Amino acid sequence: MRSGLTIRNDRTGESLTVLISELDSLGARQLYEVYLPPHRPSPPRHYHLAFTETFTVLEGALDLFLDREHRHVILNPGESLTVQLRQIHTFANLHDSPARITVDTRPAGGVVQAFQIAYGVANDGGSGPDGLPTDPLTRLIFVRTTQGYWPQIPLLVQKISFAAANLLAHLTGLHRRLSRYYR
Repeated sequence: MRSGLTIRNDRTGESLTVLISELDSLGARQLYEVYLPPHRPSPPRHYHLAFTETFTVLEGALDLFLDREHRHVILNPGESLTVQLRQIHTFANLHDSPARITVDTRPAGGVVQAFQIAYGVANDGGSGPDGLPTDPLTRLIFVRTTQGYWPQIPLLVQKISFAAANLLAHLTGLHRRLSRYYR
């Protein structure tokens, strides 16, 4: 997705605007702004092996939950926190007002493309209340694209599952159908 472009999840009210694309930075980073409506739940707890994420609050507040202890940190405007490689985390807006944040991934990961898929599927009626795809194969492709892993499932099991899902998505034409969301 090019810098300056915005996508929106009409089901959740969330939006994402790319400020610096991976193309602009030759893969060194992605910087994007996210609008989170009030009481926006968090994605499942996860970690990344390939990139760090720095969350910075511009408006409102952001709830981050970190590590195995699920330590709760609230960021307010002007505050940042970097989630390191392999650090378990999730985030939410548990407050009564919207939050506007930036997320800086270094090096660039697949998060923006994953949300193009999730928002597109949601806008076409294929998501649950969490705004993520309800179809199990599409959901696995979304998670694989985020390059995120769940702490409660062994990494090897996840890598095998993602590889199988990727092959199945290729064989069934799902990849081709999803590509319309990020062309």
